[in-house]
Amino acid sequence: MPAYKKIYTAEEKEQFTEQQASDAKQRVITLAENWEADAKDVAEFLIFSSRFPNFSGRNQMLIYKQNPYAMFVAGYRQLEKMGYAVQKGEKSMRICSPHMATFYRKKESDAWKRVTQNTPREIQDMIKAGMLETRAELQFYGYAAVFDIAQTNCPAEDYPKLVGLGCADELHAAAFDIISEYSNRCGMPVRTIDLKSVALRGYYESETCNITINSRLADTQRLSTLLHEMAHGMLQHGMDTGKSRAQREFEADALSVMLESAMGLPITDTRKEHMSMEYKNYITELKTGKTDEEKAKINEQIDKVFKPIGDLYKRHAPQILATLRLSGIQPQPIKTAQQAAPAQEEKTPEHVMDKPKRKMNRSM
Repeated sequence: MPAYKKIYTAEEKEQFTEQQASDAKQRVITLAENWEADAKDVAEFLIFSSRFPNFSGRNQMLIYKQNPYAMFVAGYRQLEKMGYAVQKGEKSMRICSPHMATFYRKKESDAWKRVTQNTPREIQDMIKAGMLETRAELQFYGYAAVFDIAQTNCPAEDYPKLVGLGCADELHAAAFDIISEYSNRCGMPVRTIDLKSVALRGYYESETCNITINSRLADTQRLSTLLHEMAHGMLQHGMDTGKSRAQREFEADALSVMLESAMGLPITDTRKEHMSMEYKNYITELKTGKTDEEKAKINEQIDKVFKPIGDLYKRHAPQILATLRLSGIQPQPIKTAQQAAPAQEEKTPEHVMDKPKRKMNRSM
């Protein structure tokens, strides 16, 4: 007997979309609850998300929940255009996808008309040529299927040009000088002096935007501390921002972890522990005095906590990495703790304390 393709009704399609939305929401809530119980996992998520700057925070969380081993994610057609085919039998991941509609008008007094398949070809050509005024409007959020590069026939030698990149250990001293210059151009002058302490690593002065780094630090520590203090500056962490100490420290830790990950710097246990503590403190502050329903809403929208961090990462990371490459520093791939774990321990996926001082952010 011939096989017939099932035709889904509008009601069945709507039910499917609602189920996908419910599943995505639950994945995000589960992550938030797990992080509240053991916030050390937030660092692994941030290392992971540094490879996906073009995805929204929610989609980064959805990808991480479905496949924490993912290195480079794209849709079927995008991968096909890149010359890679998805292997037979591979299961896709679902992410949120905005469905936009384009409208056009010939002159300001005209009513807006939506671009459809029936729009005359000459109008479509004029739109492509930029000859007509257009605007985009969000219609609704649906779901898109994406695959990790490991689910394709992409050869291993192509991976370095696709995944997040970092620099080799012996180049950290040179990288410190290069990024110090970048910080200077961003209005955050860097100086390296002896702070007469082995505990105080450095600090950012909110009034002057100056960054001070302890000259007693080793190369990798100096670079890590610089990125943390730069994060304070990028986030404009002054004493009058209205942000609590916990929020400021968590945001600076989170942004610096993503920048360090992009450069291949090892994320120390001290940094992870500090960030996890400040994350818990920050979430506790957000939930204090809230009803159970309001607390659940915070977990549901936890991606908003990461949005300002992700926005700044997307703004600065490409420029920092490009500056390093132009200076002759060639990056190397970096993996999360899960990806770096021995093969036998892997599971098959289902498809520096900062002491605040008045007007200073000090790194210990």
